[in-house]
Amino acid sequence: MADYQLREAAESLLNSVTMPPTYRSLSHSQSVNLVAEDFVAGHRPQGRMSSVRRFFCLFVTFDLLFTSLMWLICVMMKGETLIQIVTREVLQYNIKVSLFDIVIVAILRFLMLILFYAILYINNWSVIALSTGGTCAFLIGKVFVYDWPNASQPVYQVFLILTSFTLAWGEAWFLDFRVLPQELQAKEVMGQGNEQSERAPLLRPPRIPRAPSGGESTVNWFSPVETPEASPRPRKPGEQVILTQDQIDEYKALAQESMHNAFNTIHLPNWRLEKRGAQKGDVVESTQTEQFGKVYRFTGVVDCPAKFLYEEFKNNLTKLPEWNPTILKSELIKEVGPGVDLSYQITAGGGRGIIAPRDFIILRRMAALSKDGKEVDSDPYCYINSGVSVQVPGYPPVRDMVRGHNKVGCWCLTPKAVETQGGKIEQKAVFQWLMCCDLKGKIPQFVLDAAFATVMLDYIVHVRKFVADSKSKGMF
Repeated sequence: MADYQLREAAESLLNSVTMPPTYRSLSHSQSVNLVAEDFVAGHRPQGRMSSVRRFFCLFVTFDLLFTSLMWLICVMMKGETLIQIVTREVLQYNIKVSLFDIVIVAILRFLMLILFYAILYINNWSVIALSTGGTCAFLIGKVFVYDWPNASQPVYQVFLILTSFTLAWGEAWFLDFRVLPQELQAKEVMGQGNEQSERAPLLRPPRIPRAPSGGESTVNWFSPVETPEASPRPRKPGEQVILTQDQIDEYKALAQESMHNAFNTIHLPNWRLEKRGAQKGDVVESTQTEQFGKVYRFTGVVDCPAKFLYEEFKNNLTKLPEWNPTILKSELIKEVGPGVDLSYQITAGGGRGIIAPRDFIILRRMAALSKDGKEVDSDPYCYINSGVSVQVPGYPPVRDMVRGHNKVGCWCLTPKAVETQGGKIEQKAVFQWLMCCDLKGKIPQFVLDAAFATVMLDYIVHVRKFVADSKSKGMF
């Protein structure tokens, strides 16, 4: 079965089986984003506290502070000094007239929940059940014994008791219906019992519900495992990569093929909108191809001549990390021929620690093309910088890095003349980025799909900043 058929089967299964009924009315992209957000919130990057549990701890802290503030408002309504308040409410405590016991209950609840759920990091609902049940029992008893007829502002006292009651139940609901399920989901999907590294094997296969027909689904929710490490020895520092003529000819042919694949793919019809950018005209779209599966395309306008940005990508490959923080390392391995070279790149991680840095070996092909995709020397329709993953002697996968695979991709820069209000003609570039990348590792495919659009929209921000800096320096 082809990749795109597997992905469509997974999407169908996701919509019909794993989605709660309230999600099924949403579009597929919306439902996938919801699942991806839940998964990211429950993930514990490098063993640290998950974001959903951290929010729970903040909510518990808010409970204590808000209850204390409400108590101060209630007792200050009598017009007493702070010393008189402390004496009457704390030192001469009486359950019938004092409200300080509600603050004490909030303090005990705070200490108990932070101890067990933040410090000891337990994954059981018994402690929150005890704290909520104890709070509710005390507040109900407080209502019966409190001296309501002599209360100065009974509305505030009632509101304080109801606030404490509501917050206690809110904590129990959030832990039991959000924190524990999301952390369990992330733990099962990642297949890591104790936050092992991405390269650790799965402890057990992910649970996939049976389809309505009763048959077991065979959909693979994970991108393929990383490249085997049984490769030739690594290149020594300063050692040149030596290629045979057959290898050079093979690289040139593959580079030419990848460029035409990228050009044809980026000009396919029937693209579906995935996400709009903050700047007008910025869009991320996707389409299904039989050859590569799901492919993403970004389109936006950059305020510079297309040739300037093309030559920057072509000639200053090693300087990319200086202005683009999404690339940690960019190294030119070898020039294979005119407009063809091999490069090694390390990309930054993302997804709040879920996606670790990846490295790539890219075979690039750079050329000026006519509208029908043929190379030209002047008046090009567009400039293209295509890339496809290959293997290169001396650059085997390293043990501490997952080797990604770029199936098809390119930067396509199309010149665009724009007339300003003053009648002046300015040269701009329609910047298009085609991406179809397998990051490999044990990352759920639906998480990767949800993240790609955001990655592309973030990338263009750095490109525009570089262009603005270059323009201020008079480089074009």
